[in-house]
This record gives sequence, C-alpha cells and structure tokens, in this order.
Amino acid sequence: MKHNNLIFLKPFTIKNPTLDQQNDFLTREFLIETECADLGKIYDNDALHGKNLATFIPETIQSVNPEWVIADSECATVALGLHYQKKILINPSVSTRNLNNVPDFALENTYAYFDMAHERDYERMQTIYPNAVLMGFFDGGSDAISLFEIKEMVEEIIDDKE
Repeated sequence: MKHNNLIFLKPFTIKNPTLDQQNDFLTREFLIETECADLGKIYDNDALHGKNLATFIPETIQSVNPEWVIADSECATVALGLHYQKKILINPSVSTRNLNNVPDFALENTYAYFDMAHERDYERMQTIYPNAVLMGFFDGGSDAISLFEIKEMVEEIIDDKE
C-alpha cells in the first residue's frame, strides 16, 4: 500500500564525476526507487536536478500536504527547518540555528539517521532531538546510509505514528 508521503532522494552533486561515480550513484538510486517505492512518491535526481531545493521542497510539501516527508542529504537539510511536518531525515547538515526555538511537534515527529561521516551533525542534532540515531556500522564513504538500509525502521515509524 502506498502511503501519502514524499521522498526526496539525495541529489547528485559531484563536480566532474568519473564514470564509476556516475554508475554507482545511478545504481544505488535505482535500488532505492525499486525497493522503497511503496513508501510514497519519490523525487529522484531527475526531478531535483536544476531546482533550488530551498524553495522547491517546501513548495512541493505545501501543495501535496503529505503525512510524512523522508529526505536524504541536502534535501534533509532543507526539510529539517520545516517544524510542523512529520519527517524522517538521512544525514542532514545540522547547524546551531536548526536547534533554536524548536517546537514540541518537531521534537516528537522528527527522526534522523546518520552515518559515521556525519557524526558531528549527529552530535549537534541529538542535543535537542530525541530521535537522532548514529548508525556506526556505515562509514559514510562508499558505505553511506540510504533509505534502502533503514526502510524497515521507516515503515515502523510511519505505521506507529498513523
């Protein structure tokens, strides 16, 4: 059953990528799209390319009014600032301004997962948000965490909070 959720995958941001980097990214994106399609509407790199994420993501969320937003990397960083939206974030960049004046709704309905490459962001996030998790067995390089790896946890969160 497809949920009323929006999923913003990690955009491709490597400057001057090698063919291997391109293939790795596309293969991983295809795997995530195939295995996680039942979680909601997916915005992949093709949908995000050339868009200003800081405006596109909030506008899309406002027009669709999803139950949950699931976002990765740069998209997760944008979604972190949307306080009155249920969200699951993967490796958002967290600054101190993200931690000021956070309403209770955001504290209760924001879940964040980090790999080891984003440990500092995790350390900042967990000072305020109780649902921040460091996935220590993912190093963040070629073994970066993605929606595919946490799909079962995401399903549990969505099903429990409905």
